[in-house]
Amino acid sequence: MVSANCDVLLPQVTYVRNTSSEQEEVVEALREEIRMMSHLSHPNIIRMLGATCEKSNYNLFIEWMAGGSVAHLLSKYGAFKESVVVNYTEQLLRGLSYLHENQIIHRDVKGANLLIDSTGQRLRIADFGAAARLASKGTGAGEFQGQLLGTIAFMAPEVLRGQQYGRSCDVWSVGCAIIEMACAKPPWNAEKHSNHLALIFKIASATTAPSIPSHLSPGLRDVALRCLELQPQDRPPSRELLKHPVFRTTW
Repeated sequence: MVSANCDVLLPQVTYVRNTSSEQEEVVEALREEIRMMSHLSHPNIIRMLGATCEKSNYNLFIEWMAGGSVAHLLSKYGAFKESVVVNYTEQLLRGLSYLHENQIIHRDVKGANLLIDSTGQRLRIADFGAAARLASKGTGAGEFQGQLLGTIAFMAPEVLRGQQYGRSCDVWSVGCAIIEMACAKPPWNAEKHSNHLALIFKIASATTAPSIPSHLSPGLRDVALRCLELQPQDRPPSRELLKHPVFRTTW
């Protein structure tokens, strides 16, 4: 039995994620995900309500978000209007700031892992299967190297080049998520790349950021450009990005 230290309030609508594996590395990764999630508490982070293990069968009981994922909403309704993109980006940055201040990087920020509540207003970051704990409280760019975890189109160039990376790889992914929300397509025209190696090479060797939709306001465009700085040390921390004037609106 693997149990998270949290109360399950009934009747509470939950999503049950089932994983079955006897591979030691898969089981250990899942246990680490459970340990990590059991200590997270923030309005923009999905809540794990509990977990069970029976032989090689694991069940994670996760807070239900009736609005579905950002990726699902984009495929159903098309690109979001800018006010929605700004709202969701601000909440995404707040959630990442909390994670980064607690020495955690997500490593798979994308629309499919951003869940929306029934009102369409609240966003929570989900799926911590690729997340990792950082060794220090510093904001340095490099703590991991050579671990290709995440979704290629949303991964920072330094990650794909096998270089050291840290919190700033999540900031890059925020820029990619802005592009995704603004045009209902992943960055780099990734949907047209059936060859993953070609896409990896394209991003790893890039000398410019992915194309940013021309219809974005100067403020939101500036946020995206700051996130998509090619050098990780040039990307502002998520907490710093929240000070941008584009987010000074009460939602």
